[in-house]
Amino acid sequence: MLIFEVYIRKYKLRLWLNWCDKNISMFCITEKSKMRFKYLLSVLIFYFIIQVLSSQNANREFFTIRTDNPPKIDGYLNDDAWLNAPIASDFYQYEPYNGKDPSQKSEVKIIYSNSALYVGAVLYDESPDSISTSLSKRDDGYNANADFFVVIINPFNDGINSFEFTVTASGVQNDLRHTGTHGDLSWDAVWKSEVVLNDEGWVVEMEIPYSALRFPKTEEQVWGLHLFRFINRIKEGSTWNYVSQENQDIVSQDGTLKGIKNIVPPLRLSVTPYISGYLEKDPENEVWGRKFKGGMDLKYGINESFTLDMILIPDFGQVESDDKILNLSPFEINYSEKRPFFTEGNELFSKANIFYSRRIGGTPFKYDDIEELIDTTEEVVYNPTETRLLNATKISGRLPIGLGIGVFNAITAETTAEIEDTITGETRTYQTQPFTNYNILVFDQSMKNNSYISLINTNLQHHNSTYWANVTGSEFKLANKEQTYAISGRLNYSQVNEQADSLVKGHLLNFGIEKIKGNFLFEIERNYKSDSYDPNDMGFLYNNNEVTDFAEFQYNIYKPFWKVLYWRNYFFIVHSQLYDPRKYTGMVMGFNSRTTFKNQLSVGVFGNIAPKDKHDYFEAREDGRLYIAPKINSCGGWISSDYRKIFAFDVNGYYAKANKYDQSSWQIVISPRLRPNNQMLLIYNFRREFEKNDIGYADTEDNGNILFGIRDRTTITNTLNIAYTFTNKASLSFRLRHYWSRLIYGQFHELLESGYLSNELNYSDYKDDHDYNYNNFNIDLIYTWNFAPGSELSVAGKINIDDPDVPMEEKYFNNFSNVIESPLISGSLKVLYYLDYNYFKKK
Repeated sequence: MLIFEVYIRKYKLRLWLNWCDKNISMFCITEKSKMRFKYLLSVLIFYFIIQVLSSQNANREFFTIRTDNPPKIDGYLNDDAWLNAPIASDFYQYEPYNGKDPSQKSEVKIIYSNSALYVGAVLYDESPDSISTSLSKRDDGYNANADFFVVIINPFNDGINSFEFTVTASGVQNDLRHTGTHGDLSWDAVWKSEVVLNDEGWVVEMEIPYSALRFPKTEEQVWGLHLFRFINRIKEGSTWNYVSQENQDIVSQDGTLKGIKNIVPPLRLSVTPYISGYLEKDPENEVWGRKFKGGMDLKYGINESFTLDMILIPDFGQVESDDKILNLSPFEINYSEKRPFFTEGNELFSKANIFYSRRIGGTPFKYDDIEELIDTTEEVVYNPTETRLLNATKISGRLPIGLGIGVFNAITAETTAEIEDTITGETRTYQTQPFTNYNILVFDQSMKNNSYISLINTNLQHHNSTYWANVTGSEFKLANKEQTYAISGRLNYSQVNEQADSLVKGHLLNFGIEKIKGNFLFEIERNYKSDSYDPNDMGFLYNNNEVTDFAEFQYNIYKPFWKVLYWRNYFFIVHSQLYDPRKYTGMVMGFNSRTTFKNQLSVGVFGNIAPKDKHDYFEAREDGRLYIAPKINSCGGWISSDYRKIFAFDVNGYYAKANKYDQSSWQIVISPRLRPNNQMLLIYNFRREFEKNDIGYADTEDNGNILFGIRDRTTITNTLNIAYTFTNKASLSFRLRHYWSRLIYGQFHELLESGYLSNELNYSDYKDDHDYNYNNFNIDLIYTWNFAPGSELSVAGKINIDDPDVPMEEKYFNNFSNVIESPLISGSLKVLYYLDYNYFKKK
């Protein structure tokens, strides 16, 4: 008996072909011909089934209607405007059972007026008392342990560029901007929403003004549309248009919103002036310092496609402190961007990976040079660690043909250090960075199948100097119609001119092919970075002079089975060598397996194997010098419990062992979290790392000998985060972090020309003490009140200690008591007020 069972939405279709044995005998004489006929019929039926399934997953269409009397946004859908509004229903499960019926019913109404789009969602729930309503601050609703409802709008209907608006069951707003698979959570719009809970579930009402969107100037709008609902207690997500979990890109699987006619893109003009005041207490000064600032952000919609963003006299004093660490590598540390202007709407400027916004207003160009330039009788009195940003402007948007254009400009003031002669008392200044101009120009053409091609240029100019840097980058991604396979590539070209006739050129070349849809996925990539490639004036690159081959293979199970919700596995291999000369540098293979069970417990295991020693051409800090590091193998695992519970935890760790020098290392991380009520969340993170007989660069002697040290390193990090949300518009956050890294050297060896260390123990001619005791301690306490749409009052208190000279201690609390003796304390208050032209026009 040949049986085909096909589950199509609400019914089961069963086909039997055993009747063929009786009915095909009249025209099938032999058994062979009978088998051929059954095979042909089977193929035809299978083709029919595929067509039926495909039709079920086709994009849905929603036809909205106009209203001349917009509803009041209060969470009650009893206004006349909602009476005859069309309804979107019959959602599909996205998770955990992709494509099946959701457990709860959802109905969504959409109408529009001359100025805004209105969405009213009735989210039925058979257990209204169990709706998750935990509070959180704005834009943190996805982590709030709450139910939520999402509207995603793609005004150009290109499957790439979308605006997302989310409201939790506690009324917290989230919004972000999508560009393909990239989501920009820092993007903020001004819109209205209200939530009401009742005996049948909960209702959310939204008003999304056209000023929050960008759309083409056409008689009739055709927009991409996603409607998404998440039920937290059962971790169930459902969508109005079917979305396959096997497709990595959700945005491209949207439905269509039609019926919006004769609307005109409004004038998008808003200003947000601010005032702020600071009190600061330096440990070396008994007097509290005071300062006041004022400035303004401006947004102007040049047309329906492009927006100008400008920040005048910016103030980033309330941005959360960096998590600084002790860096023993030859490369700088990449710290994440936290300044709002540089995080919002940055997707265009991130093309080709040649823009690192922390360069703007970052460490002065010649900050580290000053210690080598002063005389023996001089000392540095003042050396600013940051340049002062005067203003920044960006213009970005996308034409109806899918061409995105971005223009960026920023200016920083001259930065000088002050040097004093300790004998005469005279002072002099040294310029660590001149007046500097930063520019970016980018073009990004989106194409069918979530494909694109981009061209970007960054340019840095030092005022009254011959120094300039110019980097041009291009990248592309081309996917097939089914979005199962894609090829991608990147070509970057850098030019750096330090002085006349000293132009240095370099390039980066990358090419890859990948399978991006299905249970089995893979990615194969080759990356070239020439020895002269240098994007670091406005970008970030750890090291150049490298050729890397990378391959990754994944097998994922998305459909629940047994007690497992989903299972994801991947294996990778990386091989690297120098670009010039072409010499081997390293190779590593690894695997990672992650399992999430139906009770929301997640576990994972991972491991890395190095089949050969690593040939490191950077650790010695001298071109061409090689250090042969022993091969290291490692393994580890992690476990994460259900975040829906009042108490949850994360634990992870690893162990690594080298084949030489008795090297080993381990790490353990324990992070419990407590949610005593819907308003408070406490997360504590404890991390301890130990590296036994770690080997690294120590010093270069006057005779040119390079010394490496064998050292033990202990690092302990304690982090405490407390969030208390008073209402969906007012919240308090507290973050404490103490990082302690202690380095104790045991032996020193000379690095030989062969790349190995000398056999002589305790290098006799070297007696300098390189032991290190580094502490970084931060407290950030911030109260935020969104007292009006787009307007905010914030009060911040900060304590900061960054001290590399704390006396060495073996016990943690003895070290901590030494650290907190000299804190830098600051307090600030900032008020910014959003003023919208369209609001005053209505008045």
